[in-house]
Amino acid sequence: MLLSGACAVFGGADSPRCSDTAAPGVNACVVVVPDPRPGDLRLAEDADVLPADYVAPDAHTTMRDVAYGDAPAQKLDLYLPAQPSAPVVMYLHSGGWVGGERAPVPSMALRFVERGYAVVSVGYRLAPEHPFPASVEDVKRALRWLRVYSQEEGLIDGDRIVVFGTSAGGHLASIVAATPGRFEPTDLTASEAQFESTVSGVVSAVGPTDLVAFYESPHPWAKGLTEALLGCDPCESEQLVEASLFGYLDGDLPPAYWVYGEDDDLVDSVSQGAAAASAWAENSDASSSWYDSVAECGHNIECDTRNQRSLEQFVDRAVGSGP
Repeated sequence: MLLSGACAVFGGADSPRCSDTAAPGVNACVVVVPDPRPGDLRLAEDADVLPADYVAPDAHTTMRDVAYGDAPAQKLDLYLPAQPSAPVVMYLHSGGWVGGERAPVPSMALRFVERGYAVVSVGYRLAPEHPFPASVEDVKRALRWLRVYSQEEGLIDGDRIVVFGTSAGGHLASIVAATPGRFEPTDLTASEAQFESTVSGVVSAVGPTDLVAFYESPHPWAKGLTEALLGCDPCESEQLVEASLFGYLDGDLPPAYWVYGEDDDLVDSVSQGAAAASAWAENSDASSSWYDSVAECGHNIECDTRNQRSLEQFVDRAVGSGP
Protein backbone atom coordinates (compact mmCIF):
# COMPACT_ATOMS: atom_id res chain seq x y z
CA MET A 1 0.00 0.00 0.00
CA LEU A 2 1.21 3.45 -0.83
CA LEU A 3 2.04 5.65 2.11
CA SER A 4 0.73 9.19 2.38
CA GLY A 5 2.29 11.33 -0.31
CA ALA A 6 3.96 8.41 -2.10
CA CYS A 7 3.68 8.17 -5.87
CA ALA A 8 3.17 5.11 -8.02
CA VAL A 9 4.83 6.61 -11.09
CA PHE A 10 4.79 4.03 -13.88
CA GLY A 11 7.41 4.53 -16.51
CA GLY A 12 9.98 7.07 -15.40
CA ALA A 13 10.72 10.75 -15.47
CA ASP A 14 8.87 11.53 -18.68
CA SER A 15 5.52 10.31 -17.31
CA PRO A 16 2.65 12.75 -16.85
CA ARG A 17 2.64 14.75 -13.64
CA CYS A 18 1.72 13.18 -10.31
CA SER A 19 -0.84 14.54 -7.87
CA ASP A 20 -1.88 13.43 -4.40
CA THR A 21 -5.26 15.17 -4.52
CA ALA A 22 -7.10 13.12 -7.12
CA ALA A 23 -10.16 12.47 -4.98
CA PRO A 24 -11.45 13.71 -1.64
CA GLY A 25 -11.09 11.33 1.27
CA VAL A 26 -8.46 9.15 -0.38
CA ASN A 27 -4.84 9.74 0.51
CA ALA A 28 -3.01 8.26 -2.45
CA CYS A 29 -1.08 9.53 -5.42
CA VAL A 30 -2.07 8.99 -9.04
CA VAL A 31 -0.36 9.99 -12.25
CA VAL A 32 -2.46 12.82 -13.63
CA VAL A 33 -2.50 13.04 -17.41
CA PRO A 34 -1.87 16.60 -18.64
CA ASP A 35 -4.30 18.47 -20.82
CA PRO A 36 -3.66 17.57 -24.46
CA ARG A 37 -1.64 19.83 -26.70
CA PRO A 38 -3.55 20.84 -29.83
CA GLY A 39 -2.82 19.37 -33.23
CA ASP A 40 -2.80 16.00 -34.93
CA LEU A 41 -0.44 13.54 -33.24
CA ARG A 42 -0.13 11.58 -36.50
CA LEU A 43 1.52 14.58 -38.15
CA ALA A 44 3.00 16.78 -35.42
CA GLU A 45 5.52 15.69 -32.80
CA ASP A 46 4.23 18.24 -30.30
CA ALA A 47 0.54 17.24 -30.48
CA ASP A 48 -1.40 14.85 -28.26
CA VAL A 49 -4.78 14.40 -29.98
CA LEU A 50 -6.29 12.71 -32.98
CA PRO A 51 -8.51 14.92 -35.15
CA ALA A 52 -12.25 14.82 -34.56
CA ASP A 53 -12.80 13.16 -37.95
CA TYR A 54 -10.10 10.51 -37.47
CA VAL A 55 -10.92 7.10 -38.93
CA ALA A 56 -8.62 4.19 -38.19
CA PRO A 57 -7.23 2.47 -41.30
CA ASP A 58 -8.35 -1.04 -42.15
CA ALA A 59 -6.64 -3.86 -40.30
CA HIS A 60 -4.32 -6.17 -42.23
CA THR A 61 -6.67 -9.05 -41.36
CA THR A 62 -10.19 -8.87 -39.92
CA MET A 63 -11.96 -11.92 -38.50
CA ARG A 64 -15.59 -11.42 -37.43
CA ASP A 65 -18.11 -13.45 -35.44
CA VAL A 66 -15.55 -15.81 -33.96
CA ALA A 67 -17.14 -17.93 -31.22
CA TYR A 68 -15.31 -18.14 -27.90
CA GLY A 69 -18.23 -19.91 -26.16
CA ASP A 70 -21.53 -21.60 -26.91
CA ALA A 71 -23.91 -18.71 -26.13
CA PRO A 72 -25.01 -16.53 -29.07
CA ALA A 73 -23.46 -13.44 -27.48
CA GLN A 74 -20.11 -15.11 -26.88
CA LYS A 75 -18.44 -13.96 -30.08
CA LEU A 76 -15.53 -11.69 -30.84
CA ASP A 77 -14.02 -9.79 -33.76
CA LEU A 78 -10.26 -9.72 -34.34
CA TYR A 79 -8.49 -6.84 -36.07
CA LEU A 80 -4.93 -7.97 -36.73
CA PRO A 81 -1.81 -6.11 -37.84
CA ALA A 82 0.59 -7.55 -40.37
CA GLN A 83 3.16 -8.73 -37.85
CA PRO A 84 2.58 -11.91 -35.77
CA SER A 85 2.74 -12.21 -31.97
CA ALA A 86 1.08 -8.82 -31.58
CA PRO A 87 0.16 -7.53 -28.12
CA VAL A 88 -3.59 -7.29 -27.63
CA VAL A 89 -6.03 -4.53 -26.78
CA MET A 90 -9.25 -6.31 -25.78
CA TYR A 91 -12.20 -3.94 -26.26
CA LEU A 92 -15.47 -4.19 -24.27
CA HIS A 93 -18.37 -2.21 -25.69
CA SER A 94 -20.70 0.25 -23.99
CA GLY A 95 -24.48 -0.06 -23.72
CA GLY A 96 -25.46 0.14 -20.08
CA TRP A 97 -24.97 -3.63 -19.59
CA VAL A 98 -28.26 -4.15 -21.48
CA GLY A 99 -27.29 -3.31 -25.07
CA GLY A 100 -24.46 -2.35 -27.37
CA GLU A 101 -22.55 -4.10 -30.12
CA ARG A 102 -19.00 -5.29 -30.80
CA ALA A 103 -18.79 -2.95 -33.81
CA PRO A 104 -17.93 -0.29 -34.51
CA VAL A 105 -14.92 -0.10 -32.22
CA PRO A 106 -14.18 3.47 -31.04
CA SER A 107 -11.25 5.12 -32.75
CA MET A 108 -9.25 5.53 -29.54
CA ALA A 109 -9.17 1.72 -29.29
CA LEU A 110 -9.04 0.71 -32.97
CA ARG A 111 -6.17 3.16 -33.48
CA PHE A 112 -3.90 0.57 -31.81
CA VAL A 113 -4.01 -1.70 -34.89
CA GLU A 114 -1.94 0.75 -36.93
CA ARG A 115 0.50 0.82 -34.01
CA GLY A 116 1.13 -2.94 -34.24
CA TYR A 117 -1.47 -4.22 -31.78
CA ALA A 118 -4.23 -6.73 -32.32
CA VAL A 119 -7.58 -5.25 -31.28
CA VAL A 120 -10.16 -7.80 -30.19
CA SER A 121 -13.74 -6.62 -29.68
CA VAL A 122 -15.59 -8.97 -27.34
CA GLY A 123 -19.32 -9.50 -27.12
CA TYR A 124 -20.80 -10.62 -23.81
CA ARG A 125 -24.15 -11.73 -22.44
CA LEU A 126 -26.44 -8.86 -21.57
CA ALA A 127 -28.71 -8.05 -18.66
CA PRO A 128 -31.44 -8.38 -17.59
CA GLU A 129 -31.60 -11.88 -19.12
CA HIS A 130 -28.07 -12.56 -17.88
CA PRO A 131 -27.44 -10.60 -14.66
CA PHE A 132 -24.09 -9.93 -13.01
CA PRO A 133 -21.63 -11.63 -12.99
CA ALA A 134 -22.41 -13.32 -16.32
CA SER A 135 -20.75 -10.58 -18.38
CA VAL A 136 -17.62 -10.69 -16.21
CA GLU A 137 -17.42 -14.46 -16.62
CA ASP A 138 -17.71 -14.03 -20.39
CA VAL A 139 -14.78 -11.63 -20.55
CA LYS A 140 -12.68 -14.04 -18.52
CA ARG A 141 -13.63 -16.87 -20.84
CA ALA A 142 -12.63 -14.73 -23.83
CA LEU A 143 -9.27 -13.99 -22.21
CA ARG A 144 -8.56 -17.70 -21.92
CA TRP A 145 -9.77 -18.31 -25.49
CA LEU A 146 -7.32 -15.69 -26.73
CA ARG A 147 -4.47 -17.39 -24.90
CA VAL A 148 -5.34 -20.74 -26.44
CA TYR A 149 -5.60 -19.05 -29.84
CA SER A 150 -2.23 -17.40 -29.29
CA GLN A 151 -0.64 -20.75 -28.51
CA GLU A 152 -2.20 -22.43 -31.54
CA GLU A 153 -1.89 -19.71 -34.20
CA GLY A 154 0.91 -17.38 -33.08
CA LEU A 155 -0.83 -14.28 -34.46
CA ILE A 156 -1.24 -12.60 -31.06
CA ASP A 157 0.70 -12.55 -27.81
CA GLY A 158 -1.52 -14.01 -25.12
CA ASP A 159 0.85 -12.87 -22.39
CA ARG A 160 0.36 -9.18 -23.26
CA ILE A 161 -3.31 -8.24 -23.08
CA VAL A 162 -4.73 -4.88 -22.01
CA VAL A 163 -8.48 -4.88 -21.38
CA PHE A 164 -10.12 -1.64 -22.53
CA GLY A 165 -13.77 -0.78 -21.91
CA THR A 166 -16.07 2.18 -22.40
CA SER A 167 -18.96 2.98 -20.04
CA ALA A 168 -20.48 -0.38 -19.03
CA GLY A 169 -17.50 -2.00 -20.72
CA GLY A 170 -15.21 0.12 -18.57
CA HIS A 171 -16.95 -1.22 -15.47
CA LEU A 172 -16.43 -4.78 -16.70
CA ALA A 173 -12.79 -4.11 -17.61
CA SER A 174 -11.91 -2.80 -14.15
CA ILE A 175 -13.74 -5.64 -12.37
CA VAL A 176 -12.02 -8.24 -14.57
CA ALA A 177 -8.59 -6.72 -13.95
CA ALA A 178 -9.11 -6.65 -10.18
CA THR A 179 -10.62 -10.12 -9.66
CA PRO A 180 -8.40 -12.94 -10.96
CA GLY A 181 -9.68 -16.09 -9.32
CA ARG A 182 -13.17 -14.63 -8.73
CA PHE A 183 -16.19 -14.68 -11.06
CA GLU A 184 -14.51 -17.35 -13.18
CA PRO A 185 -16.46 -19.49 -15.67
CA THR A 186 -16.77 -23.06 -14.46
CA ASP A 187 -17.24 -25.02 -17.71
CA LEU A 188 -13.87 -24.33 -19.31
CA THR A 189 -12.28 -26.64 -21.84
CA ALA A 190 -9.09 -28.41 -20.85
CA SER A 191 -7.09 -26.02 -23.02
CA GLU A 192 -8.75 -22.93 -21.49
CA ALA A 193 -8.35 -24.20 -17.93
CA GLN A 194 -4.57 -24.16 -18.19
CA PHE A 195 -4.60 -20.34 -18.40
CA GLU A 196 -5.48 -17.57 -15.96
CA SER A 197 -7.64 -14.49 -16.48
CA THR A 198 -4.99 -11.94 -15.52
CA VAL A 199 -4.27 -8.93 -17.74
CA SER A 200 -1.25 -6.71 -18.34
CA GLY A 201 -3.22 -3.50 -17.89
CA VAL A 202 -6.69 -1.98 -17.86
CA VAL A 203 -8.23 1.10 -19.46
CA SER A 204 -11.61 2.31 -18.23
CA ALA A 205 -13.26 5.14 -20.15
CA VAL A 206 -16.24 6.60 -18.25
CA GLY A 207 -16.86 3.27 -16.52
CA PRO A 208 -18.98 3.08 -13.34
CA THR A 209 -16.95 1.81 -10.39
CA ASP A 210 -19.12 2.50 -7.31
CA LEU A 211 -22.60 1.09 -7.93
CA VAL A 212 -23.83 2.23 -4.54
CA ALA A 213 -23.31 5.85 -5.58
CA PHE A 214 -24.39 5.13 -9.16
CA TYR A 215 -27.68 3.60 -7.98
CA GLU A 216 -28.43 6.74 -5.96
CA SER A 217 -27.58 9.07 -8.84
CA PRO A 218 -30.31 11.52 -9.89
CA HIS A 219 -29.74 10.63 -13.54
CA PRO A 220 -32.92 9.00 -14.86
CA TRP A 221 -31.07 6.02 -16.35
CA ALA A 222 -28.82 5.04 -13.43
CA LYS A 223 -31.29 3.21 -11.18
CA GLY A 224 -32.92 1.20 -13.96
CA LEU A 225 -29.64 0.15 -15.54
CA THR A 226 -28.26 -0.96 -12.18
CA GLU A 227 -31.38 -2.99 -11.41
CA ALA A 228 -31.18 -4.63 -14.83
CA LEU A 229 -27.52 -5.52 -14.30
CA LEU A 230 -28.08 -7.01 -10.87
CA GLY A 231 -31.57 -8.46 -11.37
CA CYS A 232 -33.07 -6.68 -8.36
CA ASP A 233 -35.80 -4.12 -7.69
CA PRO A 234 -35.00 -2.57 -5.35
CA CYS A 235 -31.32 -3.48 -5.00
CA GLU A 236 -29.83 -4.16 -1.59
CA SER A 237 -26.51 -2.64 -0.56
CA GLU A 238 -24.82 -6.06 -0.56
CA GLN A 239 -25.73 -6.56 -4.20
CA LEU A 240 -24.47 -3.11 -5.17
CA VAL A 241 -21.20 -3.62 -3.30
CA GLU A 242 -20.61 -7.02 -4.90
CA ALA A 243 -20.69 -5.46 -8.38
CA SER A 244 -18.57 -2.44 -7.38
CA LEU A 245 -14.83 -2.21 -7.86
CA PHE A 246 -13.74 -1.05 -4.43
CA GLY A 247 -14.17 -4.37 -2.59
CA TYR A 248 -11.63 -6.12 -4.82
CA LEU A 249 -8.56 -3.88 -4.59
CA ASP A 250 -6.65 -6.28 -2.38
CA GLY A 251 -4.63 -8.26 -4.88
CA ASP A 252 -1.82 -7.85 -7.39
CA LEU A 253 -3.31 -5.06 -9.48
CA PRO A 254 -2.08 -4.34 -13.03
CA PRO A 255 -1.47 -0.77 -14.26
CA ALA A 256 -4.70 1.16 -14.80
CA TYR A 257 -5.71 4.15 -16.93
CA TRP A 258 -8.90 6.08 -16.24
CA VAL A 259 -10.48 8.71 -18.51
CA TYR A 260 -13.62 10.60 -17.51
CA GLY A 261 -15.47 13.69 -18.69
CA GLU A 262 -15.70 16.41 -16.07
CA ASP A 263 -19.27 17.25 -17.14
CA ASP A 264 -20.57 13.67 -17.24
CA ASP A 265 -23.99 13.65 -15.56
CA LEU A 266 -24.42 9.86 -15.86
CA VAL A 267 -21.06 8.54 -14.59
CA ASP A 268 -19.74 11.13 -12.16
CA SER A 269 -16.06 11.87 -12.75
CA VAL A 270 -15.28 12.36 -9.03
CA SER A 271 -17.09 9.51 -7.28
CA GLN A 272 -16.66 7.02 -10.14
CA GLY A 273 -13.43 8.10 -11.85
CA ALA A 274 -11.08 10.01 -9.56
CA ALA A 275 -12.03 7.93 -6.53
CA ALA A 276 -11.28 4.70 -8.41
CA ALA A 277 -7.95 6.01 -9.68
CA SER A 278 -6.91 7.00 -6.17
CA ALA A 279 -8.08 3.77 -4.55
CA TRP A 280 -6.28 1.73 -7.22
CA ALA A 281 -3.04 3.60 -6.52
CA GLU A 282 -3.47 3.29 -2.77
CA ASN A 283 -3.85 -0.47 -2.96
CA SER A 284 -1.09 -1.24 -5.47
CA ASP A 285 2.61 -1.60 -4.86
CA ALA A 286 4.21 -2.11 -8.23
CA SER A 287 1.66 -0.81 -10.67
CA SER A 288 0.32 2.61 -11.46
CA SER A 289 -2.88 4.53 -11.86
CA TRP A 290 -3.15 7.24 -14.53
CA TYR A 291 -6.10 9.60 -14.55
CA ASP A 292 -7.24 11.74 -17.48
CA SER A 293 -9.89 14.28 -16.53
CA VAL A 294 -11.32 15.74 -19.74
CA ALA A 295 -12.63 19.28 -19.36
CA GLU A 296 -15.91 20.34 -20.95
CA CYS A 297 -16.83 16.76 -21.85
CA GLY A 298 -19.72 14.60 -20.74
CA HIS A 299 -20.23 10.87 -21.20
CA ASN A 300 -19.04 10.87 -24.82
CA ILE A 301 -15.36 11.79 -25.13
CA GLU A 302 -14.24 12.62 -28.64
CA CYS A 303 -10.91 12.19 -30.42
CA ASP A 304 -9.82 15.78 -30.15
CA THR A 305 -10.66 16.27 -26.46
CA ARG A 306 -8.62 13.64 -24.65
CA ASN A 307 -4.93 12.85 -24.55
CA GLN A 308 -4.45 9.97 -26.97
CA ARG A 309 -0.68 10.19 -26.74
CA SER A 310 -0.73 9.54 -22.98
CA LEU A 311 -3.14 6.65 -23.49
CA GLU A 312 -0.86 5.07 -26.06
CA GLN A 313 2.19 5.64 -23.88
CA PHE A 314 0.43 3.91 -21.00
CA VAL A 315 -0.60 0.86 -23.06
CA ASP A 316 2.89 0.53 -24.54
CA ARG A 317 4.42 0.48 -21.08
CA ALA A 318 1.81 -1.89 -19.70
CA VAL A 319 2.74 -4.54 -22.29
CA GLY A 320 6.45 -3.81 -22.10
CA SER A 321 6.77 -2.09 -25.47
CA GLY A 322 7.52 1.42 -24.22
CA PRO A 323 10.38 3.07 -22.31
